Amino acid sequence: MYSAYSPYSLHTLRTRWVTFAGSFVALCLGVGLLTVTGLALASSLDAPQRAPERFAAAPVVVKGAATLRVSTPIGTRIQKLAQPRAVPAAAVAELQTLGKVTPDRTFTVHVAGPAAVPVGDGPGDLVGHPWSVAAFASYEITSGRAPRTAREVVVTGTWAKPGRTLSTDRGDVTVVGTVADRGFEHAVFYTDARAAQLAPRSTQLVVAADPAAVRNAVGGIPGLQVLTGDGRRFADPDPDRDREALTALNALFGTAGGVAAFVSVFVVASTFAFAVAQRRREFGLLRIAGATPGQLRRTVAAEALLVGALASAAGCVLGRYGAPRLAHWTVDGGLAPDWFRIGAPTWPYWAAFSTGLLVALCGAVTASWRAGRTGPAQALREAAVDNRPMTRTRWLSGIGLLLVSALLPLLADPGDLLHRKSYVSRPMLLITAVALLAPVLVRPLTRLLTWVPARLPGAGGMLVRENAAAGVRRTAA
Repeated sequence: MYSAYSPYSLHTLRTRWVTFAGSFVALCLGVGLLTVTGLALASSLDAPQRAPERFAAAPVVVKGAATLRVSTPIGTRIQKLAQPRAVPAAAVAELQTLGKVTPDRTFTVHVAGPAAVPVGDGPGDLVGHPWSVAAFASYEITSGRAPRTAREVVVTGTWAKPGRTLSTDRGDVTVVGTVADRGFEHAVFYTDARAAQLAPRSTQLVVAADPAAVRNAVGGIPGLQVLTGDGRRFADPDPDRDREALTALNALFGTAGGVAAFVSVFVVASTFAFAVAQRRREFGLLRIAGATPGQLRRTVAAEALLVGALASAAGCVLGRYGAPRLAHWTVDGGLAPDWFRIGAPTWPYWAAFSTGLLVALCGAVTASWRAGRTGPAQALREAAVDNRPMTRTRWLSGIGLLLVSALLPLLADPGDLLHRKSYVSRPMLLITAVALLAPVLVRPLTRLLTWVPARLPGAGGMLVRENAAAGVRRTAA
């Protein structure tokens, strides 16, 4: 009598390793894709706040009022200003009694003419600052020297070498030095006196004093902000730019993860169903030897459990190495901030492993249920030819989903068709409909694709065509 135990499952894995290799590869790649998108999504959701850049080395930053409070009949409204207000002279005088005060002046400098692209692609618009504030962003001279006269400047990056003359809307200047590009701005540094002429207003101050004393000194002036620690990032240019980028990454990785999970489920389930469908003759012989349907199902479940566990584990390892490369590509493409990296969350591994194992078991057990339910002689006969590959439920489900996907654009609001939920759900409906109706398309597509090989000398092309057309359910899987 036949007995379904793990030794037999191990024996079938050894003798049918080619069949199980295809299932292993499909599941490994599917779980790897789920792991990559899951790790990227988790890292974008739990991404740390960007550290201060412009004033990373500043002890205290005092920023002018960035909002305007307007009284209306229905209450007070707060309006964000395009540019912060200048720090009042009274506050500057008060702060100078506490310690050294370094004013920051920010203004736009447009480089025009042939000098705009001296070597490679040089920036057309630069952000001007006084040289005294360069030290607070840890800028250090990499070539040349600091500016000494009104017509001398230091630039970030290597696009302009020392000794080159630039034509700008602020007058012609000579580059006398360069500093490393920090990535958050293309800066040009003037002498403090020249920067004060170009931008008399100072919207931010760096104060070398105790933070508590600074707060007490400016506490009575409305709108002034005293920034210390991580709060100094609010003095950086466009401090909210990373929030917008991370929101876009959440949508990108969430959509990609949903589509990847949906497609992976179909691919993995179909692959395991295909592997089981290929063994229906073997199942017929086991039924003749005395195997019960339950024993066959337990055998298939044990094999799927073993292959699924190994393939899911390998997919998690593959995804762990692939996720950092995805993060690198998003940074290079400008979709993510420069500091974006894959963190160390654990739930994507568990989610991908569990999903892969569950799909493998469902695909194999579902396919084996039909094979185990048939009699021995019928199983041997159906191993060669599929008499009824399309059931009534499969017909109704496939046609229904196809109609829904076709009618959805007619019933929905045109504006909603551009929404992410719409252009993600419609392909999913079409994929499901095509997968359900695949056996209907197998015979005509097989004969069309093998029309030329079947007419070549020899019987190879004809055998491929007839074998694929006869095993409709297997070929569709």
